[in-house]
Amino acid sequence: MKKSVPFFLNTLFFLHIFLAFLVVFESYLEIPFWLQPLGRMHPLLLHFPVAFIALMVLLNLFRKQIDTTSFEKINYFLLLLTAFTTVLATIMGLLLSLEGYESELMTLHKWIGIGISFAVYAMVLTYLHKKVYQILLYTSFVGVVFGGHFGAGLTHGSHFLMEPITSAAVKKMDENTPIYTAYVAPILEKKCTSCHNPQKSKGELDLTNAESITRGGENGEVWLAHNPEESLLLQRVALPLEHEEHMPPEGKLQLTSREIELIESWIAHGADTEISYALLKNEDRLKQLVAENWLKGDSEKEAYTFDFVDTKLIDDLNNPYRTVVQKSPTSPAIEVTIYGRSSYKAEFLTDLAKIKEQVIYLNLANLPLDDNSLKFVGELKNLEHLVLNFTEVTNEALAALVANTKLQSLSLAGTSVDIAALKYLKEIKSLKELFVWNTQMSDADISQLVKELPSATINEGYIPDPEEKMNLTPPTLIGERNIIKSGDRISLGHKMNGVSIRYTLDETEPNEKSELYKSEITMDLQGERSKTVRAIAYKDNWLPSEVSTFIFYDKGLVPDGLEVVHPGILSSYTGEAARILNDGAKYDANTYYYSKFYASFNSKPLIAIADFSKSNPKIKEVVLSCGIPRRAKKSSLKYVEIWSSNNKENWTLLKKLNLATELNMDKLKDISVKFPESTAKYYKVVGQPNTESTLRVNQLFFY
Repeated sequence: MKKSVPFFLNTLFFLHIFLAFLVVFESYLEIPFWLQPLGRMHPLLLHFPVAFIALMVLLNLFRKQIDTTSFEKINYFLLLLTAFTTVLATIMGLLLSLEGYESELMTLHKWIGIGISFAVYAMVLTYLHKKVYQILLYTSFVGVVFGGHFGAGLTHGSHFLMEPITSAAVKKMDENTPIYTAYVAPILEKKCTSCHNPQKSKGELDLTNAESITRGGENGEVWLAHNPEESLLLQRVALPLEHEEHMPPEGKLQLTSREIELIESWIAHGADTEISYALLKNEDRLKQLVAENWLKGDSEKEAYTFDFVDTKLIDDLNNPYRTVVQKSPTSPAIEVTIYGRSSYKAEFLTDLAKIKEQVIYLNLANLPLDDNSLKFVGELKNLEHLVLNFTEVTNEALAALVANTKLQSLSLAGTSVDIAALKYLKEIKSLKELFVWNTQMSDADISQLVKELPSATINEGYIPDPEEKMNLTPPTLIGERNIIKSGDRISLGHKMNGVSIRYTLDETEPNEKSELYKSEITMDLQGERSKTVRAIAYKDNWLPSEVSTFIFYDKGLVPDGLEVVHPGILSSYTGEAARILNDGAKYDANTYYYSKFYASFNSKPLIAIADFSKSNPKIKEVVLSCGIPRRAKKSSLKYVEIWSSNNKENWTLLKKLNLATELNMDKLKDISVKFPESTAKYYKVVGQPNTESTLRVNQLFFY
């Protein structure tokens, strides 16, 4: 023991000098990625000094029950061990805070930790001065109590300590309590606010109250009223659990399917924080969800008799065009959604034969289904909810659904079915709700459905008051591609028949006197890199729509082929990076968070090789279209290099652009790299991500 004491004292001295250095130069430091795991060990180590300090307090309180010699040996050894673990935990915590955690709670926790570390070290230096030692000991203990409380607030939310008491005292909700207050806010508080609160606002997002939610975070608004599909919250929740941007993160308590469905329906209804259950119409889906899943209580939860599916089989069935998930961790029921009209294959559906007993929800909206598809659906004996919106299903195809004896909800919106389908719908005895808006059914047909299907709620969509004028929805662009060359044609459209569309090509505001859209518009870029089309919709007895703005970009020179050395982050979910970088669709830089639009790189650089060996054009500029966080403060890119070669072996550097210190975020959205004109056959684009940053690129242009 005596021989090791000088070593401990010297080590403590140097560790505290290093801690002081970190504190003084904190604002100038940037932690490299290889050192970050050390900082993240802070939660693992911090329990040791907490326990040791508490043990030292107990030891000193009962020192009279221990002989003096034994007490001094034990106490001094414990003191050295406490000082050593405390300074290590503090250094690790400081390194962790340098990753970007900023809040008032973090500041308090950090400085209390630093104070405790130096106080315990002072106890070592003043060990022989018992009064000073005792004061420092009990001061450190008080610091541990408060520091631990603030630390728990960082990881579990500021109300973690008193939550059992405060939650028990919450006022009982009734039918007049706003849906947001009664149901949405508690979900967010339970699943989201531990990381998104005033003290620990990850992504500069606070989800503790409606006002701060409305402000959004660095990625924009949390939700868009009437538009759940484009709402960031639901996009993040829908990502695969292992995805870096899935929320809540893996390891945290996840939202259940019924919680997601409630939030989705509430947003679709308008995200009104004041609307209550009592104010909703009986046919409103939001009211039905609350009634079915919340007002009934836990006593009426469904009980399934079939077995759980092996998780590996579920993983195998998931792919970029099909999501297969358990309804909840405690339920064997499975929910399936299939995407991608143009990429659809029959096996996307028939593969579900392996889990056909467990499928209770199936969404096939917008898919090119045939009658045989529904014959397979008829084999899903426990299916409860089926979505066939905007498919080509026929009346006769619905005959297969009679075999679905547990089908409760059927959505046929946007299909060509008419009243002739009634003979099959009547045979589905379990049917409780039917969606038929935008079908071939007239008002008289709807009335007949209501009469013939008394046990089912018939949802026919919104029926406007004949005296009330409504705004039209804006015109839409047919197809997603907005990268063109002069002479290409683009098409505009509208979901409603009989609408006239007026447009301008000179960026002026369109009105009823502007050019009438009759057929495809031939685009002339006139030597510019982009062209803007603005459009507005008109219809008798309707108010005009808002103006749609579509920006089209010059395609430039298209490579004969494009390969990417590193596929990027989670390429199995987002698709191959080479396809993303050359898919003819450019997105607004602020949509960077939506991974399927971007090839993303952090630990490995972007290395893309463009093949022009067949066309062999003259090239003098490369542009990288990137995604930038709305409140980004530093460049995500260290540098960009453009190399040329005629054999893909001997490369010549054409230009290197250093961007590590670039603060103009607009310049980083479309990064232009110009170089002397070249006629090489191959060009290599290298984008090196900045330290601790993720580079997101959605398109490469060559001019």
